[in-house]
Amino acid sequence: MNKVIRIGKLEDLSVFCRIEFKDGRLSITGVVGPMKSGNALGSCGQIITGFAEYDRRGHTSVTNIVPASGWTVGYIRRFFDVWDRWHLNDMRAGTPKQEEWLRQHPIEVVYPESHYEKASKLLEEAGLNPDDGYRYGHAWLREEVPAEVLQFLADLPDADVQPAWC
Repeated sequence: MNKVIRIGKLEDLSVFCRIEFKDGRLSITGVVGPMKSGNALGSCGQIITGFAEYDRRGHTSVTNIVPASGWTVGYIRRFFDVWDRWHLNDMRAGTPKQEEWLRQHPIEVVYPESHYEKASKLLEEAGLNPDDGYRYGHAWLREEVPAEVLQFLADLPDADVQPAWC
């Protein structure tokens, strides 16, 4: 899969996303207000972290986005949740049990704290580090993207206008 979508507008700037699924790896990136030069008038990359009230506990405020044709605020929120959960699914620091525990117990870190060190310690305290002999963060593990998630992404409306970079 290699598709470009436009989820809507943010302050009159179109918000485009590219969804790529190749060799079992899902990659999603976005750009706000792309220009022909390759630059952008807004943010690029993992743009979901820039939206108000967005955090990794499923609280996504997308009310500042005017949805594109075929989109709703709820649909955008679901897309962002899929993006947050499955992006770079082949770069998991933990086993499925470790990752699930961390999703259920979000870790707050403030620089200069280390997320890795804090996660490792909390997983150890929970009896999950090591998990079946695997120590958290010792390799990149792959988590297969469920078929229903891939189908959801494939069914998203294609961009209704051509992005500047095409």
